[in-house]
Amino acid sequence: MTLAGVAAMVIEDHRPAGDVDDRDASCRCGAEGISDHPRHVAEQIIDRLGLKPANIDDVKQQIRYATAWFDWELTKLEGAEC
Repeated sequence: MTLAGVAAMVIEDHRPAGDVDDRDASCRCGAEGISDHPRHVAEQIIDRLGLKPANIDDVKQQIRYATAWFDWELTKLEGAEC
C-alpha cells in the first residue's frame, strides 16, 4: 500500500467524534479525552507505517509534518463545505 493509501485509511478510521476544537475530544477509534486530534491522527499514521527511528527528534519531526499535513487536509475540506 502507498503512503497516501495508508494515510487515507488511518484518517478514515480516526475521524473526530464531535467537535475537534473541544479540549476533551473523542475519536471514532474509541480514544477519548484527546486535546489535539490532528496530533492523535499523525501518531496513528506513524504507528501504522511502523516508523521506529532510533532518535526521538526524528519521531517528533515526523509527527509535526504529519500534523501539518492533516491540518491542511482539514482546511481544504472545510473550504469545500462552504
